[in-house]
Order: sequence, then C-alpha cells, then structure tokens
Amino acid sequence: MDRPPTSTVDDDAVAWFVRLHDEEASEADRAAFAIWLEASPSHRRAWRELEAIWGQLDQVVVPKAAPAIAAPAASRSRRPAWRPLAAAAVILLAVTAALRATPDGLFADHRTGIGERRVVTLPDGSRIELGPASAVDVDFADSRRTVTLVAGEAFFTVTRDPTRPFVVSAGQGEIAVLGTAFDVKIGQGEAVSVVVTESKIAVSAAGSGAVGVVAGQEVSYDRNGVSAVRPADLDAAQAWRQDQLVFHDAPLDTVLTELRRYRGGTIQLLGGELGKRRITAVFDARRPDAALETIARNLDLRLLRATGYFVALVAW
Repeated sequence: MDRPPTSTVDDDAVAWFVRLHDEEASEADRAAFAIWLEASPSHRRAWRELEAIWGQLDQVVVPKAAPAIAAPAASRSRRPAWRPLAAAAVILLAVTAALRATPDGLFADHRTGIGERRVVTLPDGSRIELGPASAVDVDFADSRRTVTLVAGEAFFTVTRDPTRPFVVSAGQGEIAVLGTAFDVKIGQGEAVSVVVTESKIAVSAAGSGAVGVVAGQEVSYDRNGVSAVRPADLDAAQAWRQDQLVFHDAPLDTVLTELRRYRGGTIQLLGGELGKRRITAVFDARRPDAALETIARNLDLRLLRATGYFVALVAW
C-alpha cells in the first residue's frame, strides 16, 4: 500500500481500517497490513487507539424535531455516495487528532473553559467579560495598558485614563482606546471582528493606518488589513452575554466554529462544500446539542456520535 508523502501514521491506520473492512479485501491486503503493523511501535499505537474508539462508536443518530431555521433545503433526489464505514473512519482520525490538541491560551493570565463565562476586573477598574473558551494576557505599565486576546471573545469596558492608552492586541492587529466599551472576537483563520457599543476606538492591522470606529459600528481585520466600517447589530453582537447565539445568513463553517466554544469535545463537518451552506437562526448557547440537531434536520444532514465526545455532521 503506497503512502502519500503528506500522510501521517494516523492517516495510514484509517486507510488500513477502511481497506480491511471492505468486502473486497484480499489475503494479500491482510498480509501487507500485518507487515505495516509490525514495522513500528507508532503503527501499533495508532491502530490500538483507532480500534478502541471504534468499539465505542454509537449508531447514526437521526435528529429529533426542532424549531426551524431559515436555510436552503438540500436536494433529496441524489445524496452523496458516502460509505458509512469510511465516514466513521474519518471520525476516528479526527477524534485521535482532537485528543492530542492543546487548547489555545492554556497558559494565559485569564482563561475560560468550554461553555464558561467570567468577568475579570483589572487594576485600573476596567472590566473584561470573557466568553467561552477564551483567554487573555494582561500587561499594565506606567504609560500603557495592554491586553492580548489570545483566543475566543471578550467584551471590554474600559476606564478612561488620558495618560495611559488602553490597547487590545488580537490576531494581526490592535485596538486603541481611551475609555469605551466594545466586543472583540477571534474567528476562523485568525480573522478578528470588533463591535463598538460606546464612544470610539481606533483599529489598525497589517501595517495599515488606524481606522476610527464609533458606537454602533463594526469592522473586521486579518493579515490583509482592516475592512470598511459598517453598521453593527449591537443586540446580535452582545447576545452571547445573555446565553444566546444569533446568526444572520452565516456559513455553516462559521456557525460550527462558534458552537465548538460551547460544547465539550469535537464537532466535525464531513463534506467539503457543506460548510458554505447559509444559516439564519437564534440558538440557546446552553444547549449546543439541540442547536446541532436543529442544523442537521434543516440542512438534511445526519449526526454521528462517538463516546459522547465527538459529533460529526454528514451528508447522508
């Protein structure tokens, strides 16, 4: 069995798993597998992990009835030709990778866990409300107050001090203020969104000049610079502070990125184009599994679960 240059031991283990469980598997395949298995302790480790997770894989879960969301209906006439075994094998690979992942901000000054929110009061009286799975580092000096948002989302209420600018660093840019209130969120690919609820701020990124943003406005930025200023939906931007998640015509990829901060374990999407489907919905942040069931039902998907830790959305 040839191994692509970019494959890993876990990739190989999953490929062997699918091959050996195929009804067309031959004695030659089994003999080649035995050679691969004994070639390295890492091969045997990967195979044992895969078999252990497979033994705990639940059956496909058909979502229960749930409130409708506004999303385009998927075609029911022709479904992708997913092999259930191959889909499950992909799940196994994703589970083993997720188990080894290190959470962002593990060693930050202040952090929250999945589904957790907390308020941090800074030495100057400023407050940071941390969203779930979020982390910040704090560095206060005589001439400057600096907070780095390492992961997730935070709402800042800054005490005014003209002698010490307050700067939030996140992703590829900075937000400079004197005294104001605003929300900062790190999204996919380190794209950062900033929504201002009071007063004004200055946002700069990727070497660009500072862009002024006032209350009721928002911008986003990444390594390419800062977007144009646009009106903000303040209620939607702050909904997470009341345990709600609001999405307006958002790609499924974006929705799942947000839900991962509220549900322990891993949420995986199996199907390259599925992430582009659009969703408009309001979810209870305290019930992420109900949100997943609603999404699956309305987008004509199926949920695969493993050990209560892993959930996959699959076009079936």
